[in-house]
Amino acid sequence: MKINVCYIISSLSNEGPTNVLYNIIKYMDFDRFRVSLVTMIPEKENSRWEDFQRLNIRIVPLSSEKALNPIAMFMRLREVIKGLNPDILHTHCARSMFLVPFLSSRYKKVETVHIYPGIQQEVKFGKWKGKLVNALSHFFTMRMDLPIACSESVAQSYWENWHFRMMAIPNGCSLPVWTGDEERRKLIRNQIGLREDVRYFLFIGRFSREKNPDRIVQAFEAMNDPGTGVILLGEGALYEELKHHETDRILLPGFKPNVHDYVLASDYYISASDTEGLANTLLESMSVGLPCVLSDIPSHHEVVDKAERPMAFLYDQHDLSAMTKAIRDVLQLDRANTGAYIRSLYAKYYTAERMSQSYQKAYIRLIESNIKKTEKES
Repeated sequence: MKINVCYIISSLSNEGPTNVLYNIIKYMDFDRFRVSLVTMIPEKENSRWEDFQRLNIRIVPLSSEKALNPIAMFMRLREVIKGLNPDILHTHCARSMFLVPFLSSRYKKVETVHIYPGIQQEVKFGKWKGKLVNALSHFFTMRMDLPIACSESVAQSYWENWHFRMMAIPNGCSLPVWTGDEERRKLIRNQIGLREDVRYFLFIGRFSREKNPDRIVQAFEAMNDPGTGVILLGEGALYEELKHHETDRILLPGFKPNVHDYVLASDYYISASDTEGLANTLLESMSVGLPCVLSDIPSHHEVVDKAERPMAFLYDQHDLSAMTKAIRDVLQLDRANTGAYIRSLYAKYYTAERMSQSYQKAYIRLIESNIKKTEKES
């Protein structure tokens, strides 16, 4: 008999949690699992709705016209879930995490913790509302039947701060390992207007305070090296201000749907984030073999610590001189050999197929444990 899993997420916008969810479902064993998906708010322009439809699963939007108020959202969610009658409810956003615990206990409740609640929520919602969201996140997470951290570092943070043990299933990326086709890479660089005499670093993310794109711009302005440039992909509150700093070496093209082209065309990956769960953009860069300059945060340590030879340099993201030193250090690596090694690490630890299989095993254990418990009680 198939295990019926229902995923719940705010929307299918092209963002980290959505991409993780897509990768879980893409590699599901549909002979063993029946899958449905519930979205909670109307879709945005960058929706991956059509991608999910091609997975041949049932998708149910709570509202396609306008966002419902919390009470109406819960009532509609309860009605939809009753009709789907899943064995497992798996939440992937704050909205679902706050509402699902109030549904019937006959559904086993799973949550993916995509980031340790902290500064990101305070930036997004404001200081005091953010603190409230963080407190509620901790409260509901620790009452799920199976909370799962998206990285070992998130699980470790819960243990260190709350003495709460949590399973960790590191995020995985569905991109294939790059074959090293340099001719294709040169063609893409030419198509997107990159210079052959410049080595480009790549930042991908929201232009928000906790991502620190302004510090990256400051570092490259300070270096003033004509042979080194940076591409900052994304949008957000800081974008318009930083756009004024654009030069022939500091490129801010905004949001681009062809992100993977920029990953293939770049030479290095850079992050200045204060907090991450396990960034999918980092994993994408590893699939291509980009040496990295990474902020000194737990999730970046988690990746670097798996390497037995240099593949990245960590630095204090609030120290401009430390960032410029890390940039200069990574430029000294043998890019071809280092790139091949990074791709091998990606294939070993961070593929979407590996991640999905781990989730499927967790679902099976959860259901089998529940069956044994029911038999013992009866």
